Amino acid sequence: MYAQDQARIERWCKNPDKFLTVATMVLLSIRMQWVGVGTQMASVRKLGANSPCLWAFKRDGYVYLRDNRKALYSHVRDYRAGRIWLDDLMREFVKVPGLGLPKAGFLAQLLTGHAGCLDMHNIERFGLDPSVWMIRPRRDPAAQVREIDDKIALYLKLIDACGGSEKLWDEWCEWLNDSVGTFHNADDVSRRHWIYLLDLPGDDDE
Repeated sequence: MYAQDQARIERWCKNPDKFLTVATMVLLSIRMQWVGVGTQMASVRKLGANSPCLWAFKRDGYVYLRDNRKALYSHVRDYRAGRIWLDDLMREFVKVPGLGLPKAGFLAQLLTGHAGCLDMHNIERFGLDPSVWMIRPRRDPAAQVREIDDKIALYLKLIDACGGSEKLWDEWCEWLNDSVGTFHNADDVSRRHWIYLLDLPGDDDE
């Protein structure tokens, strides 16, 4: 699942506008059942920031992503080319309003094949305490930078301890298929990661 579907997304995302599409899917997935994200993507594609699916912090996050998509995609390209570290990329992603470390990790996973999303299922499955990676506000700017860097490093270590990006993706798809009667199978859950990104039926990754 991961080997085919993540790679397809990574190949497909080759400009700032497609980056915005991927990041929008991640933003919409917050506190949302996966089966409904495709419908919400269609709404945002049609209405942009005026979509009712972009409520509260999601609208703020979308506007930030839209306005900064060129710079953010440039960081993705830098990471893919080996010019920056994964920690550096995650640092840029957590600047997006509403995008905490789990969803920043999900975005990095989709675009690079690294990191991942420690969502509520994975938190319960691995017995994790999400407060340990929560970025706390600090008054001192230098202390805030250290706080962010330390939490990113801890989060990425936890991803590795839980089996890494591919294992987390495939097992999450299997879990969701087993838990919800909406999908055909785990492959269907996985494929939706790229199907939700397509502008039109029949669009591909070329």
